[in-house]
Amino acid sequence: MIFQRGRRRLKQAALVFVPLLLTGATPAVGGAAGPSHQPDLRWRQCADNAALRCATLSVPLDHTDPGGERIDLALVKAPAAEPERKLGSLVLNRGGPGFSSTEYLRLVKAGQLASPVDQRVWDRYDVIGLDQRGVGQARPAVTCFSSPEEREEFNAGVPAFPATIWQAWSRAAKDAEFAARCRRHTGALLDHLSTATVARDLDLVRQALGERRLNFLGQSYGVHLGLAYANLFPRRVGSLMLDSVLNPARSLDGPSGTVPSERTGSDVATSATLDEFLRLCAEGDSCSFAEHGPRRAFDELMARLEAEPLRLRARDGTNVTLTYPKLVAFAGGVLYQPVAWDLLANMLDLTYRVQHEPTESAVADLAELVRIIDENGLDAAYSGIKGAYSAFTCNDVDLPRHPMAWWAAAQRREPVAGHFAALRAYTTSTCAAWQARPRERYTGPWSVRTDQPVLILTSRFDPSTPAANAVRLHELLPNSRLLVNEGWGHVTTQQSTCMTRAASAYLVAGALPGPDESCRPDRIPFSGEGAR
Repeated sequence: MIFQRGRRRLKQAALVFVPLLLTGATPAVGGAAGPSHQPDLRWRQCADNAALRCATLSVPLDHTDPGGERIDLALVKAPAAEPERKLGSLVLNRGGPGFSSTEYLRLVKAGQLASPVDQRVWDRYDVIGLDQRGVGQARPAVTCFSSPEEREEFNAGVPAFPATIWQAWSRAAKDAEFAARCRRHTGALLDHLSTATVARDLDLVRQALGERRLNFLGQSYGVHLGLAYANLFPRRVGSLMLDSVLNPARSLDGPSGTVPSERTGSDVATSATLDEFLRLCAEGDSCSFAEHGPRRAFDELMARLEAEPLRLRARDGTNVTLTYPKLVAFAGGVLYQPVAWDLLANMLDLTYRVQHEPTESAVADLAELVRIIDENGLDAAYSGIKGAYSAFTCNDVDLPRHPMAWWAAAQRREPVAGHFAALRAYTTSTCAAWQARPRERYTGPWSVRTDQPVLILTSRFDPSTPAANAVRLHELLPNSRLLVNEGWGHVTTQQSTCMTRAASAYLVAGALPGPDESCRPDRIPFSGEGAR
């Protein structure tokens, strides 16, 4: 039974794990002119859901050449339930970069993922999931492999991050091969993938929707995109809600040789969230790992696993291996979503038992969990969105060009970030050999004063986008309000009904939380109690 629940939770978690920017002259506000005619949207009933509407939007591949080659963006719309009271359109960006926002909207409407807004917003807005250029159902899309099987074969034997300097050199070669494959399969599109370019696409989407201003909800990387749009098109910004802050003012550049995880502190934030996991496990009444003394037991089992992997046989005879990088990657992903923390506790409990007093049952149960990780690719170095993630990140961010800079960064950060220093550093290692040169980048400024206040949301303990980045962004934006969920997890509207209500009140009525107001999470992990 636990494995059936585990499979369901891992499938949901895989949608939100990560398992994590711009040089040249700053474009003038307003940017390059788009086509002289209003872009055309032709909505049709979606083939997979009669309640949703689908469309594509043709945009220039190169915004400096609006009459040249064109590409298609993909849109899915959930029409306002009360069209006679409609306030306009709300565009969603799920983040990544590389996650499909059209698929996100479908999953939210199907009840498979928590909604970031309540019924008030669904009643009064057409909610739009937009797959930005190169992503999801947009065409052409970033492609690095000819099939899922080819990607799986490419990933075979590659750990989530290198654990030795020799593995670091091997990873550098693999990253270079990956970059070459992406260039070969995707071609010149890679030179036209940057957040600045997507912001210009967003303004064409706004025009096609018939909106005077863009109402936008950005999550994680979507925050970066929303900020780029607001600074490029300040007079065209409506309601702007930024959930879980990837702050471009910190991530795009930094001291020579640094990488984004140390600039933003995502590695330290992951470690801090782990500390919370272990604290709550020890204090709770339902954590299966609690009986071992979580803090001490975790450090001990990780040290043992780093020294020697566990080779396991499942009940059906399948052989699997639990390695140190695999467990670190799994933990780093699960920490995004507290709803899955009991699964991590169960895995740590089984690992500890197998290391100390292995029984046939414990070995088989642990092997089954490892097989779930393998089947879902939750520790894959080159995940399904890695190509799109690299395309935007490598084009946007000022990064080192020597591959060993990532190994050096991981070593530098280990004293403060522990197990997660290398995991977070290596999310961007493909950029050392990336084969693209962006036609346009935006490097700031980021301090635009919008006509309407900007609402910034964050969790206190977010393993991907630290709360400190949201605080800094709030200080940077002169017309903004910050609301903190005093809890855990990434994409904070998934963690707290209080946050969802505040977000919806802002979008529907322009209401802002008080300057000293905060929210509580819906549940305290391992306690069985709500925290509203």
